[in-house]
Amino acid sequence: MSKKAEYLFAEVIFDPEMMEKFSTEQSVHHQSEEDKYYSALYKKFEHKLKWHIRNSLSKRQKEVIQLISAGKTEREIAEILGISHQVVHIYKIRAIKKLQAKIKA
Repeated sequence: MSKKAEYLFAEVIFDPEMMEKFSTEQSVHHQSEEDKYYSALYKKFEHKLKWHIRNSLSKRQKEVIQLISAGKTEREIAEILGISHQVVHIYKIRAIKKLQAKIKA
């Protein structure tokens, strides 16, 4: 065998504990009952939150929350809306408090 072909036959060492764990691992698509419960709860919460964002907030609060959801910073939002950074912060805090009150109810 030539020196060039030696790399094709590498010796692999397996850890016995790792091999035991490997046989009991579950698929990434597997969901336990607890996972299913929390997934359903999250979907219900998400739907309720979206509904309240559309129907419970003022126009400006909706704009601020949507821009925050899009990944914008408060300073970027202030530039986009043409208002000060502090006003954006006030809209955000009031919207969050309003949504918290609605979701808890």
